[in-house]
Amino acid sequence: MTRGAIYSALGVLIAAIAGIAYTLIAGNEPLLGLDLQGGVSVVLEPTSTSGEDVSDESLDLTVELLRGRIDEIGVAEPEISRQGNNIVVALPGVVEDQEQALERLQQTAELRFRPVLADLGPDLSSLITEDGDGNITVTDADGNPVEIDTTEDDPETDADNLGEEEESLRSQAGRFSPLVVAQDDGETDTTDTTDATEGSETAPADDAEVETDPATAGAASTLSPAQLNAVEACSIAGVTPNDDDVAENYVVLADRTGNRLCLGPTLLTGEVVETASVGLGFTGSGWEVNPTFRAGDGGINQFNEAAAICFSGDLNVCPTRRLAIVLDHQVISAPSINAESFARDQIVISGAFEEEEARLLAEALRFGALPLELEAQEVRTVSATIGQDVLQSGVIAGLIGLVLVALYLLAYYRLAGLVAISGLMISGALLWTIVAWFGDRYGLALSLAGVVGLIVAIGVSADSNIVYFENVKESYMSGRRVPTAVERAYESAISTIVKADVVSLIAAVLLYWLTVGAVRGFAFYLGLATILDLIISWLFMRPALAWLARLSAVRENPTLLGLPKILGGAK
Repeated sequence: MTRGAIYSALGVLIAAIAGIAYTLIAGNEPLLGLDLQGGVSVVLEPTSTSGEDVSDESLDLTVELLRGRIDEIGVAEPEISRQGNNIVVALPGVVEDQEQALERLQQTAELRFRPVLADLGPDLSSLITEDGDGNITVTDADGNPVEIDTTEDDPETDADNLGEEEESLRSQAGRFSPLVVAQDDGETDTTDTTDATEGSETAPADDAEVETDPATAGAASTLSPAQLNAVEACSIAGVTPNDDDVAENYVVLADRTGNRLCLGPTLLTGEVVETASVGLGFTGSGWEVNPTFRAGDGGINQFNEAAAICFSGDLNVCPTRRLAIVLDHQVISAPSINAESFARDQIVISGAFEEEEARLLAEALRFGALPLELEAQEVRTVSATIGQDVLQSGVIAGLIGLVLVALYLLAYYRLAGLVAISGLMISGALLWTIVAWFGDRYGLALSLAGVVGLIVAIGVSADSNIVYFENVKESYMSGRRVPTAVERAYESAISTIVKADVVSLIAAVLLYWLTVGAVRGFAFYLGLATILDLIISWLFMRPALAWLARLSAVRENPTLLGLPKILGGAK
């Protein structure tokens, strides 16, 4: 046995111990799926159109919108999949708020065109923290922390200091100035509509600053009621709650990058759009989206009314000359309006679009809203109690199987059985670490099917050890000494073990690729356990057994290693 083999075995053992220690210190634990922690599973069927008219594009867009809604609900590791024209949604942990979750899923979204009043930037509230001693730490736009102690003798002064610091940071970042004065830079654009990529000059957030800021001196007296409403609506941290996102309200919404925009009341909805397509620009500048509006008052005329307002830079309605396209509480694009009116089929939305971004925008415009009205056809609720009972039953089944396998290995292979059990324990420790880490970092849930996959993996690992031990027995019976038999047997056994594990991996990959739902969980955990079995067989099994074979007690009595008593066996 080489020194490298010893180091590999010790390395695997140390990795398992370190993994368990890290998991305990970090407080990680596996995230349980619907069938183990309870929740609700619902089958949603499109009802607004006939089944023959439901397109794959509309279903795919609906699935993506539902994912966003579920993220807002705060459900960990939801499962959303298509089954034909139906959409199946599993929400782990949602039992008490089941009705609210179902209502949220079935709500039909509306595509809205809202004027952009201000670009607020990312949410500054995440940069302000307070510890238990009353110390407030503010991180400025450059990432430099500023600590403000609110435990001084004069709390009012401290509060004023905090307010000044906040306002200073807001001014630096341009995040909380809700009223933007449009500036005409004199530039022209050959496209009709283009995504704005540069920020606009911003005015202050309140009347006091308007009076003291030289750049906006005298502006306070000119603020209209609409502008004052915009100031009040935009001076919030975060975004407008979903329930307050109604068409006639001023709102603050974020785009896909997390940048927040202050938006005015809806000027028109997606009903005015007839279709939309994507293509590469003539100049090769990137992907473009080409919407086509309906003819007449219910289409292009209504859009041109909004375009004329934004093109003029009306300070009461559309001061930035940008018109945001909003779908399901998110800004999917906010192009600038570069003309007063358009032909209904000659509009171009251009910008730094990737192909996927352009296609998503085109799909949203084409369908005009959530393309399908959904109705719950089947709702299955799993209570938390039932989930815990299922989990307990699965754990008990796994422990019983592990104990029976361990007893068999010890009775038949004796000390060699200890090597197999040690390998199973190391594999189990690594599995726990990986599953808990994936659950904490990526929201990977452990379902009942996954538990079954792990239980099956116990048999896979036991088979690998048995293949090796039986090869050792054959080599020993051919007349070799125990240490030599252990080394020679590994060369032929590892080939068989690798081939068997590769077959299991192929099956796991195919199951994961071709199936959905619980079967994928089974395939994932079976594949993960099989990979760990390969690692244990390659790095731990042979060094551990070789170390036992060199013990004097084993060389004098090979039966301690599960080898038979024969005259031909050399000691």
